[in-house]
Amino acid sequence: MRWNVEQYIRRVIVETATRGGQGVEAVAEQSFALTLWTWAELKEIDREESVRRLGDRTDLAGLVAVAFHQPQDLQKSEMRYLKAAGQLSQMFDETRERLTALSQRMAQAVVKE
Repeated sequence: MRWNVEQYIRRVIVETATRGGQGVEAVAEQSFALTLWTWAELKEIDREESVRRLGDRTDLAGLVAVAFHQPQDLQKSEMRYLKAAGQLSQMFDETRERLTALSQRMAQAVVKE
């Protein structure tokens, strides 16, 4: 869609006001240079978010393909996720504690016999 100058200015002011949680009147009274800069930054944030979502969808499609064709390899992705989320060492610590407690109970059971 081609905008004329008036439509372009109205769009910039309304979008900036809406996204900024301000009234249109308040934004219209500000410096248009500031409003235009803010609007451009919001558009760049939108573009970056769009690229991130595209990456997420591509990653998800890859994981679905792996799960369908090589389900055993899905665990590698899960480990990468846990490591990135900072939960891998916690998971290993909890597993170690659980196995240590289990081995102590087993040793006690063997001694009682």
